[in-house]
Amino acid sequence: MNNTLELILRADIQKIFDNFAATVNKNVVFFSPDGKILTSGLNCRNSEFCRIVQTKIFGDVRCSLTDIAKMDESVRKKGMVCYRCHAGIQEAVTPIYVENQLAGFAMIGQFRTSRKISSTVKKACPTPGVYEKLDAAFNKLPYYPPGKLRDVLGMFSMLVDYIVTKELVTVHGDRIGSRIDAFIDANLHRAITLAEVAKHAGKSCSTISHFFRQKLNTSFKRHLLEKKLEKAEEYFHLQPEMSIEEVAEKIGFQDQFYFSRLYRKYRGIPPSEYRRTFRGK
Repeated sequence: MNNTLELILRADIQKIFDNFAATVNKNVVFFSPDGKILTSGLNCRNSEFCRIVQTKIFGDVRCSLTDIAKMDESVRKKGMVCYRCHAGIQEAVTPIYVENQLAGFAMIGQFRTSRKISSTVKKACPTPGVYEKLDAAFNKLPYYPPGKLRDVLGMFSMLVDYIVTKELVTVHGDRIGSRIDAFIDANLHRAITLAEVAKHAGKSCSTISHFFRQKLNTSFKRHLLEKKLEKAEEYFHLQPEMSIEEVAEKIGFQDQFYFSRLYRKYRGIPPSEYRRTFRGK
């Protein structure tokens, strides 16, 4: 599996899936590309039925291997895989792609489509007492007939598609942010427009604006200004002999006085005072 990306869910998106899971009485869990449960994902606990199966009957390794196998199958099919696990309960997993690259998985499960425990699981119970507890836990699992199951899985699939289509998920090493910053860094010497950045990133202007608001909690203009001020401070630090006018020009300001006013507004001191710190050293 591709392990270069890892899905990150924002708090509001986690809330959507929390509400969905509560409505249909099912677990929803998110995984990284290598099959590990994400610490930033939903805080879903195993059902009592699965805990008994893992601790008293089959062990937890078999569950993990089944999950990984089905994740691999979903990648091969590039779509949701619905299956009955070795313990006889129903689960489904769908891969999540960001810009055609695997970013993780979403899994829904621990529900039943039959009224009785499978005969294989029943025979594997080590004692009658374990079976009694398992049977009671099995009957607590949500039951859905085939028609209802299709509806639930359809809604689940639509939610996953929605958060990806609307770009409501991000990934470690976010490529949009990397593209934006690389373009800005290479063009700090001139005026840069939002339209230029969007074109370079291959996104719409509204998508880029949304990215800054949701991921960086700022605006494009404020982010651009901050990058310019940081670059100016780099010049002051490494080349303190440069004049304010020269530095202003290098970061795209033709008016040094306008640059000085902005610097003082956002840094609390004039640029000459900051530069003075490094002169003579």
